Amino acid sequence: MSPSIDLGSMRCFILLTQDLHFGRAAKRLNMTQPTLSQQIRKLEANLGVQLFARSTRSVELTPAGATFLPLAQEALIKLEEAVLLSKLAAGNLSAGGELLKISAIEPAAHTLLPRVLARFRKRFPDTRLEVSIVDSSELLRAMDRGESHVGFMRRPTNANLLQFRPLYSDRLLAVIPKSSPLANRAELRLTDFVGHRVFTLNRFEISCFRSVYDKAVAAGIELDTSLHASSTAAAITLATAGLGITFLPEWIEKVIGSEVVLRAVEDLTEELSIGISWRTDSPVPGVLPFVEYAELVSRQR
Repeated sequence: MSPSIDLGSMRCFILLTQDLHFGRAAKRLNMTQPTLSQQIRKLEANLGVQLFARSTRSVELTPAGATFLPLAQEALIKLEEAVLLSKLAAGNLSAGGELLKISAIEPAAHTLLPRVLARFRKRFPDTRLEVSIVDSSELLRAMDRGESHVGFMRRPTNANLLQFRPLYSDRLLAVIPKSSPLANRAELRLTDFVGHRVFTLNRFEISCFRSVYDKAVAAGIELDTSLHASSTAAAITLATAGLGITFLPEWIEKVIGSEVVLRAVEDLTEELSIGISWRTDSPVPGVLPFVEYAELVSRQR
């Protein structure tokens, strides 16, 4: 008999293969670690095979899990898209030949946005797409003036007519010059950075960067005040030049060079969230289908 498998268990399995860490995967799935463990055990019981080899220090895919993964990903993608399209059809929501204006901040442009555009265009080939990569303040102004229909952005504050749906979060990683003795360390805690040249990104209007600063100071790290970076690109440049270590969201792995390495820090749990916004009064029919596709693709990230 064919095993009985539900979408929730499949999604849990696929996301756990990305993190190979029950705690981090459970947080991304917005569930407790015991609940995630229960979902994985349920899937393994239904399949009759062990998908993960677990120990107190590591989680690894078994040969059976590695074999199951690509076909499970393909099946989940098709099933979730079928569910989405049926809901859009039931609500008489569809995209046509209209122009859809999309704005995004740089992190989304390097991660989620290309995948959303590809999937949406494949399903709605007649929709014309105009894409702009802008900073947060410019994106908000464009949304407010109706010059952009949807925006990939951080959660806005005091955004009158905007709806916002969170999509994914990037954890913060240490950006370490290869010349640093910390570059080869497999495990790191904030106290390991004491005595090293460290600077933080000066974007304190974003709560997670304020938290990183506070945690670094509390850990006894003497921050290098001679280095000032007000943008992610500037911080990467300083680290690439070998001038110091900093902490940035993991999306930068798409753009960094070989002069630095990225390392997780065990007690640095801050994350930077990205979501999608749209105007509630938008008359463009492709807006809501695009938003739904963005959420669909973000779940399969």
